Amino acid sequence: MLSRHTLTLIMLILGVLFSGQAFGKRIYSYVDEDGIQHYTDRKPSTDQPVTERLVTDIDNSDMVTLRTDKQEGEHHFLFYNHWHGPISIQLTLTEEENIRVEPVLPGRFLLPEHGEYRIATVRPDDLRKGWQYAIRMDTAVPGEPGTAVDRTHGYQVPFRSSKSYYIGQGFGGEATHQDRQSYYAIDISMPEGTPVMAARDGVVMHVEKDFHAGGTRDPELASRANTVRIVHDDGSMTIYAHLQLESAMVKPGRTVLAGEVIALSGNTGFSTGPHLHFAVQINRDMSLESIPFEFRFSDQTQERPKPGHWLTGQGQTRARR
Repeated sequence: MLSRHTLTLIMLILGVLFSGQAFGKRIYSYVDEDGIQHYTDRKPSTDQPVTERLVTDIDNSDMVTLRTDKQEGEHHFLFYNHWHGPISIQLTLTEEENIRVEPVLPGRFLLPEHGEYRIATVRPDDLRKGWQYAIRMDTAVPGEPGTAVDRTHGYQVPFRSSKSYYIGQGFGGEATHQDRQSYYAIDISMPEGTPVMAARDGVVMHVEKDFHAGGTRDPELASRANTVRIVHDDGSMTIYAHLQLESAMVKPGRTVLAGEVIALSGNTGFSTGPHLHFAVQINRDMSLESIPFEFRFSDQTQERPKPGHWLTGQGQTRARR
């Protein structure tokens, strides 16, 4: 018989916009005509008095989860991609005794879309001896590395083209746009509840909608912004962040067109005030990275967003002092 094996899996899911726990969710309760207590996360249609409250201990959904299919003489590792777009993972073998792993680790693997994928199989090298191992998932990153991104594409402004909003922080902004994920992001100041539009055709990859808190005192708020992430046909992704609680109007897996309303702006997460954080991102060598982009205006001209300017669907205007 085989001796007892051991397995350790450490998931270090990096990235400020796709990790952490939810910071709140509305829960409704009421007592019906028969005296029965009901609880729901959707506002009920009833004539009875309804109590509404926010709970603060709801877990956020995972990006990738593991299932181990243990068969006699071998273990299969199956990873489930919960997002509706490609996720890249990196696995490392940190402990091994009398085993063979196929494929050889360390290695990088692509989970191309929503679903489960068998990535690795572990077997004893000598069936007469005990065997043990430990596998670690070093990272999981949205997107497929090495995609040929169309850097000339012009994006629509992510709000109604007739409106005008101020670009408070631009590329390389000293306040919060210094890391790789956000260096080429912009912050557009707008009142809470402003319709946010898709800036480009794509597929909704992931939605976070259950956060309610915002501010700058708690560092954990950095990973607690409501977001919509859309993946495009060239592999790039747009991210819309700090959205209003439960305001997302699209679901993961849905195809959206540029100009379609996807959510309402808000003030959730690490935020100094109501605004929309917008960026174009790619997976570069297993790291989420923002890239420069341009807006396309109604006269078909394209221009990079400029901080300190008012932005509309017709162009940019420098703010008067």
